[in-house]
Amino acid sequence: MFDSLVQQAKSIGTSGLSRSDLAGLVEGAGRVIAAFSALQTRCAIEIEALGDGGVNSKTVLRESGRMSTRSANSVAKTAAGLAEMPRLAESLAKGTITVEHATAAVGAAAKTSAKQVDDELAPLAEKSSVDAFVEHSRRWANRNQPDDGADAYQRQRRNRSFKDWVNDAGMGVLVAELDQVSYQQVRKAISAEYDRLWRDDGGRDGTPDEVRTPTQRRADAFTSLISGPISNKRPDSARMQLSVIADIERLRGDDPAGVAEIVGGEALPQSALERLMCVSTITPMIFDGRGQPLWVGRDRRFPTPAQIKAIIARDRHCTGCAAGPERCEIHHIVPWEHGGLTDVDKMCLACPNCHHNIHDHGYTVVRTSTGFKIIDPNHPTRGP
Repeated sequence: MFDSLVQQAKSIGTSGLSRSDLAGLVEGAGRVIAAFSALQTRCAIEIEALGDGGVNSKTVLRESGRMSTRSANSVAKTAAGLAEMPRLAESLAKGTITVEHATAAVGAAAKTSAKQVDDELAPLAEKSSVDAFVEHSRRWANRNQPDDGADAYQRQRRNRSFKDWVNDAGMGVLVAELDQVSYQQVRKAISAEYDRLWRDDGGRDGTPDEVRTPTQRRADAFTSLISGPISNKRPDSARMQLSVIADIERLRGDDPAGVAEIVGGEALPQSALERLMCVSTITPMIFDGRGQPLWVGRDRRFPTPAQIKAIIARDRHCTGCAAGPERCEIHHIVPWEHGGLTDVDKMCLACPNCHHNIHDHGYTVVRTSTGFKIIDPNHPTRGP
């Protein structure tokens, strides 16, 4: 059966097809890949249930499935988690969710409980895209975990490490494993320096990738931060700063049930939040209010730093593809030159690629129950 399917796939021609036809093939291939990924996960569940003393599912996936060790471990971990979540396992078997949905659910269950996730997140998984479900399940887990994340944070702090060596090609190799707070601080600093170097290389009006590749620029940004003057080390854009969203109760320290989390990251224990508060600027935000400086009408085209912080707090990432806020631009949903307002509820985050699709390929921004979403109106997303 599988040999026949492989031959059928190989026989499908792509040369000379229209954009619409190619997009249809990509969509169909994606559905097939999702179905067979689900099949591998279901097989892993059954292998673990055999109890016959044979090799474990990780080994079978790596050897028979020709997966990398990392991929095999990920599938096996997802399979083990689904064994305790029958509703999600059934959804995966029916093809109404993908393996990526299941992996996100298993990650949420590790912070809360399998029963909670199966009861509360399973219905949402069937209705959500992968990006939306990953973000929702992460934030749901941050709000529903039994503590404020202190144990996990301390475990990460204990396991932090840095290694360096020179490889056989004479290249210096640096490997760091950091807790979530330290990692996000380092990542933001590198992103800010990367952005400065990108502008030096020509930016949007030039050809920066002909000067150096993105990976070379990131390496140079890291080197510059380590060896350059201190004046280069402070992010000068709200997009590049580490953003932490905290309930007022957590800031006051009088309600441990309140939530504090890094935008796009993990929940913060009270100890880490208090340490960050000593060196950070605290910006109060009321999301349903109206007033300066967040709503500035048409007096200015460019958003203020306070507005950018508010938009990041609301959108968390690109509203089209989930790229991080440091990679995004602020998009006027109604163009400013056509009468659009420079108001928080009239703007959203868009990475350069999604921003380009809006202005050059007819993509639009629509309001959803959870915020804004960039879509292609001619090819709306189908399925989970």
